[in-house]
Amino acid sequence: MTTFNSTNRSEEGIKSDISKSQKKRELIELRYIVEDLIHHTNRDFRSLGVEAITSAVLLARGTTDTTVIKRQIQYITKLIHKSEPEVRNRFMDLIEQQNVEKKYQKILRWRRDLLNNDNETFSLIMTDHPSIDRQHLRQLIRNASIEKTRGQHGSACKKLFRFLIELDAY
Repeated sequence: MTTFNSTNRSEEGIKSDISKSQKKRELIELRYIVEDLIHHTNRDFRSLGVEAITSAVLLARGTTDTTVIKRQIQYITKLIHKSEPEVRNRFMDLIEQQNVEKKYQKILRWRRDLLNNDNETFSLIMTDHPSIDRQHLRQLIRNASIEKTRGQHGSACKKLFRFLIELDAY
């Protein structure tokens, strides 16, 4: 007759609360973030404070061989996943901050293009968000363009910017 230690079962239960599929999804998401960190980000990732991650990212950035880069991405993902929760949280905060900056830059580009009468940007916004009030957006653009030609930077530009921020939030 086999008896189980109750403390071992409770520890196993705590560790296995997350399903295997959920763990895989989290690792895949983390892997995409690491790929973005290696290929597109110029952000200072050294603030994470983990020398192994820093050196692995620098090695991946310094090579052009795709198989080496793929292995490095897997290695960095494993390092971050197995690191302490505070390191993972700092990493996720760094990525979130980059995403906010990218969205801000996108909205600034939209506003600049709309004020320069770029119909392609307007049509792109309309296709991405078909439920918005087209007439209201045109009016905001017109008022902001008038302010721009007068050399003023007032409420119309701010209203257009706020509208685009709200639009991008959906």
